[in-house]
Amino acid sequence: MRNTFNGMFPLHEDLELTDAQVQIVLDYVAEVDFHLPGSSPQDFLVVRWARYAGFQFLSEPLEAYAVGLRCTTPGLEEHHTFIRMSWGQLMGEVDAPRLPVNEPVLASDMLLLSRYRDTRTGPSRTGVDSYARGSIDGIPGVAFDLKLLAGALDDVLAHEATGKGREINAWWDPAINWGVAMAGRYPRLKYFESKGRLNPVELAELHAFERRAAQAEPTLRELGLASPAPVAEATLKQAEKAESGNFLARHRIRNPRPLTETRPASDPVPESESRPYTLDREGSVTPSSDGPKPSGDV
Repeated sequence: MRNTFNGMFPLHEDLELTDAQVQIVLDYVAEVDFHLPGSSPQDFLVVRWARYAGFQFLSEPLEAYAVGLRCTTPGLEEHHTFIRMSWGQLMGEVDAPRLPVNEPVLASDMLLLSRYRDTRTGPSRTGVDSYARGSIDGIPGVAFDLKLLAGALDDVLAHEATGKGREINAWWDPAINWGVAMAGRYPRLKYFESKGRLNPVELAELHAFERRAAQAEPTLRELGLASPAPVAEATLKQAEKAESGNFLARHRIRNPRPLTETRPASDPVPESESRPYTLDREGSVTPSSDGPKPSGDV
């Protein structure tokens, strides 16, 4: 069944695809000849969790879903893409609306941080590996932090040049990126600077960023964005308290309940605190990314 808001427009959610729906996707991919360069429509595995994209109502129809596809062509296994399909198509409706077929772009190219990566399919070193190994440039991650700070400031200045101010549809992305940089990347660098752990090149880049940000102070105030100076001051005060044992982190858990105490029936777990999960599918006959590996001719 499809939920609607007062019967006016759909309120879709992400879908866990059944075997039949996976086959619908595979048939559609073959019908429209959707493929990556150097591969064919038959060289895809379907990600069973279809993402609802209709909430992007300015750029996507309300019926739109993005279905993930993973390439199986030798040498292209890290190339992931997606195809747009409507809710009706995934439900198997005969006369379902069909969306314009998107280009088979790499999913990694659509990520906000793609311009900072060192390969098209993602960073060559990720997660624990990127921090467990030594870094010839000093502290692991600092060079990436500096790139993100410079890029976030570039985005803010580029937005300011458009004259759109705080118009939500244009201001949202640069504001979020700047806020994330000020909440994590910049405080981390200021802490390492206070401990003398940044090398001369890193210090020069950090100070160059701070000079640019100081010159852009009127723009930051106009757009309601945080300024680096008070962020740095608060960071060092917090670090001092933490190192002296006087800092107590704020916990977001309200009225914590002992793990040995059973939640009463009158106080069920809110739906917002639960999340769907996918069980392994045994005996699946359709080539999906969480099912059995397809044979060599798929």
